[in-house]
Amino acid sequence: MLRLLMVLLALACFSPFICSGHSDTTVIAAERAYFELPDKKIGILKSIYEKQNLSFLVLHDDENTGLNAARTFCRSNGGTLTELQYGNVRNISFGGQLPRFAFDPNQIFNNKGLQKSLKTYSVGKANEAMVKMVRGLALSLLDIYKPDSLGYIITLHNNTDGNFGIQSYQPGGYLFGVADSVYVNPEMDADDLVFVTEPVFFNYLKQQNINTVLQSKSALDGSLSVYAQMNRIPYVNIEVEHGHDEEHLRLIYVVEQMFKEVRFNEFYAKSK
Repeated sequence: MLRLLMVLLALACFSPFICSGHSDTTVIAAERAYFELPDKKIGILKSIYEKQNLSFLVLHDDENTGLNAARTFCRSNGGTLTELQYGNVRNISFGGQLPRFAFDPNQIFNNKGLQKSLKTYSVGKANEAMVKMVRGLALSLLDIYKPDSLGYIITLHNNTDGNFGIQSYQPGGYLFGVADSVYVNPEMDADDLVFVTEPVFFNYLKQQNINTVLQSKSALDGSLSVYAQMNRIPYVNIEVEHGHDEEHLRLIYVVEQMFKEVRFNEFYAKSK
């Protein structure tokens, strides 16, 4: 069940990191929704800043480096920021007493991927009704973020040192085969990269000497990137190691410039 509440917010600046950058802009409105699962309420917050610019999406509630970088960017340059709020952890758990169920919120965008995620992280066995219930969260989130109106999706993710990085997509990596192309800048931290679904984005970022991954069209999990590719919505994930605040912000600015230089609106119209 989803409840929506529109509120006007004035947001003071409490963090030196958030306040850094150019002239400050404020959040002028917020759209807040609550999605309810058994014994679990999940918040969806969309912060709307004073000027129009990029729209960001944060799926994992424990990935605060990306969240802070987006806030910094939006305060200086405008934009919107949509985030899931469910307790500062990676996976969403629900169901009260045992059996308890859990899933990765970046694996809810098709039934097959969600079923696999529930099987991996749950104590009990999820039935078809439960899968349908959780899929409602994906639909509600997309309804608020509005990728079809935007013409793109930009997500922000963080990882732990050594557990995931550009090498994960190379031969011997556990995600080998997910990528059509991989570009590595050996001078960048291997945990910091940009993951895209469009060759024009990959080529641009490669020219900027950025660690970059182009998703294969054969990728078939429940992630938002696969949903975007299947629905012909250009997708960008800016991913850095937890704590790499300055690098996350730098890569956001690179993506902003990329959208300007590839004449994005014309590109998206042609893709449709």
